[in-house]
Amino acid sequence: MGKQWINILYEQKSGKQKYKITTNYGCYRSLISMKKHIMKITLSVIAKEVGLARGGLYKYVISKEEIFLMIYLQKEKAMIDDIVEQLINEKITPDLLSEVMSKTIYQHLDFIKYHQILNAIIETNVTIEKLAEFKVKTFEHTKNLFNILEKTFNIDRQKAFDLYLTILYHCVYLYDRVAYQKNYVEAMKLANLKIEDINFVEHLSHFIYTILK
Repeated sequence: MGKQWINILYEQKSGKQKYKITTNYGCYRSLISMKKHIMKITLSVIAKEVGLARGGLYKYVISKEEIFLMIYLQKEKAMIDDIVEQLINEKITPDLLSEVMSKTIYQHLDFIKYHQILNAIIETNVTIEKLAEFKVKTFEHTKNLFNILEKTFNIDRQKAFDLYLTILYHCVYLYDRVAYQKNYVEAMKLANLKIEDINFVEHLSHFIYTILK
């Protein structure tokens, strides 16, 4: 399997062959940083990195977006687990929640890159079955955080979900302000417009505090 960019686990169950894939997103992140922008990654590039023919890769996934879903789940779980760990034994206030979430999300900023393209790109090229499985796992990942939000602010599950998504959408906006693409920088320079530097953590913390009050 060459560089083991993807770990392919073989299972034998009820006389049928079944394949399961887990991703090593550290290697994937290296692949992106060294070679291509995330949207230019193709199955051919992935297959070459793994050491498989492209046709061989189709035994395990039918699109690069399936792999992106796996990476999204890994990154989401890591981020939320970090947030929950810092809040679970604390007396939570809007100030504390704002500080913990803003600093922790910034430490997991790579996750926001995937959330930025989740609805418009990643979810559009996977099967309904894979997408349903993804939704279930996302719900499992966020359950403990939602429990904290519900108990602390006396809200129901839907409002906790809306609050979480509102924060993530604002993170996408802020991500665009701190992770400029080369074309954007060149276009702003050509237009003779200034790019204003911002502090991601301060802006996000203020935003979260405002919507909680």
